[in-house]
Amino acid sequence: MAARLPGPLQLADLGRAVGRHFDEPLLRDDGFVDWSRFFDWLGRRSDRFLLVLDEFPYLVEADPAVPSLWQRGWDQALARTRACVVLMGSSVSMMERETLAERSPLYGRRTGQLRLQPFGFRDAARFLPRFSFEDQVRAYSMLGGIPYYLTRFDDARPLAHNLRTALLEPGAVLRDEVEFLLREELQEPRVYFAVMQAIAQGKRRSSEIANAVALPYSSLGKYLGVLQSLDLVRREVPVTEAVPEKSKRGLYAIVDPYVAFWFRHVFSRRSLLEVGRTAEAAAEISAELDLWASAAYEEICRQEVRRGLLDDPAGVRWAAVGRWWEPGHELDLVAYDAGRGCLLVAECKWSRRPVGLDVLAQLERAAEPLCRSFPGARVLRALFSRAGFTADLVRRAAGDPDLVLVRGLSLSPGAAARPPGAGPSEARERPVPYGARPRRRRRSA
Repeated sequence: MAARLPGPLQLADLGRAVGRHFDEPLLRDDGFVDWSRFFDWLGRRSDRFLLVLDEFPYLVEADPAVPSLWQRGWDQALARTRACVVLMGSSVSMMERETLAERSPLYGRRTGQLRLQPFGFRDAARFLPRFSFEDQVRAYSMLGGIPYYLTRFDDARPLAHNLRTALLEPGAVLRDEVEFLLREELQEPRVYFAVMQAIAQGKRRSSEIANAVALPYSSLGKYLGVLQSLDLVRREVPVTEAVPEKSKRGLYAIVDPYVAFWFRHVFSRRSLLEVGRTAEAAAEISAELDLWASAAYEEICRQEVRRGLLDDPAGVRWAAVGRWWEPGHELDLVAYDAGRGCLLVAECKWSRRPVGLDVLAQLERAAEPLCRSFPGARVLRALFSRAGFTADLVRRAAGDPDLVLVRGLSLSPGAAARPPGAGPSEARERPVPYGARPRRRRRSA
């Protein structure tokens, strides 16, 4: 694993690691003096071996000639061996520039590439098994699915305690993490900070963002393009758009929940935090946390539908899942299966009160213009609720095969638990509630 050290020290560390692995006393004591010795030594091996270099960008920082040296070393030495080489790095921009870009000396030599994605809610919740389902959702809305962030929370302590100790107090590990991240990825972070703060504050259209950061509209595209290439910002369009890139209804959002939470709730209170008023900042954030978690719950519900929660045993598979909106109408979750002529519309409620018939009526009204775009389609309705459902709504669902109720993330019991189109014998097994504690606690991934 590379570190931010001068080049000769990097090579010495690398040589010692190789020496320990292959039990070579001379290497273990002295390391390599230059890259040619490294490649020559490995090039003489006839056995199959795996060479993994983590944080490859740190090697390039210490010596910009490293990509060229690796090109020569691979072509002249390692390509003739049975070696498998893996280069990894957390700086997306540098990995793309120094290993994947056409102008990189290593271009064309890779046999595969993988950009690791964060965990979804289902797997992220396993890091915090002692939290209730509600606190798991709140924690996910704050941290997202990056393992390093999730391990900063202690599920044996209350969520409010974790908020203070991991995100707000002086020296908290996540208090300045976003600044470090952006300064590593971006050459002029000031404007990017302003753009991302505007998005976190609810300015989601291009014109709104440009006005908020006092940028000419024509200049904004460059900054948004860079943020999109780094997977920091995404452009979202209604899920039914046939040509998303040409849609004029695009809205921008911050991809990572932790980064969005930091800009919305931590960065915006830096004045309070700098003068030590941590308790005041924590109280303000806690008062807004359920409103913030409601948007996360909507995304979690969409994740579960993509995973097959509402798939139909008769063959319906939702090929596209997302949000939908037009002027005056908005739906939290829309999915469709064009091949089978089925449309799913859903609302996701994070309210403390059980959902009733009034919410069902609101869903049906909001879905009317969308349903007109799918003439002849079978329309399935779903309601997701943190707090469950009223007795009247449960009775309605029991007699309506096209209405599904989901409490938390589990299908409600009884007739309402059947997926659309399933008969009584086809009712699927309900998922284990996320609040249930597993037999063994998962500590790492």
